[in-house]
Amino acid sequence: DPVAPSVLLFPPSKEELTTGTATIVCVANKFYPSDITVTWKVDGTTQQSGIENSKTPQSPEDNTYSLSSTLSLTSAQYNSHSVYTCEVVQGSASPIVQSFNRGDC
Repeated sequence: DPVAPSVLLFPPSKEELTTGTATIVCVANKFYPSDITVTWKVDGTTQQSGIENSKTPQSPEDNTYSLSSTLSLTSAQYNSHSVYTCEVVQGSASPIVQSFNRGDC
């Protein structure tokens, strides 16, 4: 049976922003099967670039997978938008959506 992931979204640290870059990380933990899609949206617009995904091998304990997806922006890009959203879709299940508002961080 499919196992839905738990999804966590991490905004960039204030320390990183002072260096001119902004890295946002979306983590999907413990899902099965491995067929999963991550979509990044910034203020509702789907992002096509600056994204790197890395999937972990299947866990020997429970046969699940995990995935880390990173959206890389410049600090200026990051500061010019408000709402950052990570959508995780597994098969035909409804999306699991996590988002944050930059002003709340």
